[in-house]
Amino acid sequence: MIFEERKYEAIEYGNLVEMLLKSETIDEELSYARRYVLRLNPKLFFLLFKAIEAKKEHEKINENSEEGISLGKLNEKLNEVEFKLSEHTNVIPADLPDSILFDSDLLKNYLADHRTITFKAEDWRSFQRYIEDKLKSIPKSFELVFLNWCKEMLNMNYKRHLKGCQNPTSCKENIGYDLRINYIERLIEDASPQLEDSDYESSLHFPKNLTNKIQWLGSQKELAELFVELKKKGWIEKFENSTIQDCFTNSNSIPQYLKPGTNTKTGENTFENLYTGYTPLFYGIKENPKRHK
Repeated sequence: MIFEERKYEAIEYGNLVEMLLKSETIDEELSYARRYVLRLNPKLFFLLFKAIEAKKEHEKINENSEEGISLGKLNEKLNEVEFKLSEHTNVIPADLPDSILFDSDLLKNYLADHRTITFKAEDWRSFQRYIEDKLKSIPKSFELVFLNWCKEMLNMNYKRHLKGCQNPTSCKENIGYDLRINYIERLIEDASPQLEDSDYESSLHFPKNLTNKIQWLGSQKELAELFVELKKKGWIEKFENSTIQDCFTNSNSIPQYLKPGTNTKTGENTFENLYTGYTPLFYGIKENPKRHK
């Protein structure tokens, strides 16, 4: 196994990423890490994400990587490891204080599939109080980041719950998740700055700097599906994965989700990494009526 049941130093994470790049059993390695190594290294997944980012930045300034692997090939492997890591981690990386990211009550009781997620009056009030107390404990500049992160966490854990849910039409956990997500969405709306009329008029003529990414509030699979469906229904032409990553937040693993396979009978792209274990949300988009004119 790559991972050992011990405390890791920050300097070791680069080597762990190097070994994961060469591993033929990434899922097995990360499952082991989550079960046996995470409790000794609560920042394990965060530091692995950071090590991957550092590796990408380092390789940008090198024409060739180690062992003669081309830069493009290495970036593809790094994206694959990042994609696998996002599937196994129980915490979504974010620029938030450790008091948020490593709060076990917040992660295990209020944002995850736990008994308190069910719709009980006291649990519901407890959830609201906890989120409000956390908002008061962090600087105002982190408010929206925190709320969007809570929504991502709830959506991620909701989807994991649905995979094993025995009665999705009347499940109390589902009701609990829906209530919490709607509550967080209302807080996001309240916390979002409102444009004055003069600001709105100015924004029509002076677009924001493109370095300000669009805040994508769904999952990466949902963002990937949106572009697949828009292209399929004739609303956009071809798109580049790198452009999506440049323009949207929460899009690091987009190249992996949009890696196409091919249906040998129809010749169409299948996007197996996107539609495996995923319930489509944007399939209802109507075809562009001008497409066939």
